[in-house]
Amino acid sequence: MEYETTGAICVKTFRLSATANTAAATTAGPIFTKGSLILGFAGKVTEAFTSTGSATLTIGFTGTNQLSGDTAKTAIDAIGDVVGPSATETPCAMIVTADDTFDFIVGTAKFSAGKMDCHVAYLPPPDGVADSTFKQYAST
Repeated sequence: MEYETTGAICVKTFRLSATANTAAATTAGPIFTKGSLILGFAGKVTEAFTSTGSATLTIGFTGTNQLSGDTAKTAIDAIGDVVGPSATETPCAMIVTADDTFDFIVGTAKFSAGKMDCHVAYLPPPDGVADSTFKQYAST
């Protein structure tokens, strides 16, 4: 049997820098297009997050099941700390139903420093192109 691969897993990598953040605000990150299948994400601290108050950071796709919990400053205050989807959410694959951004949500206190490299694993939306060797199957 022959099968055509129409898309391979992609990883979009970007850096969050807390140097210009404001308290109780959401910053939109990169856009993922409608139809993308989000497999998961992880953020790894590359510069410790610091603040004068009890700051929290939530990352992911707002309003979906691909969102971290409110991560306290103490959980991201060392290089190498990792943040991913919350266990209280249902961390499973999801399809983006409209163009959506990967969001960075700062809680009530502002961060004074901190950097995180974020990696989002996803499949881009199918482009509908398959050549004549692609096998089609119908269920009856």
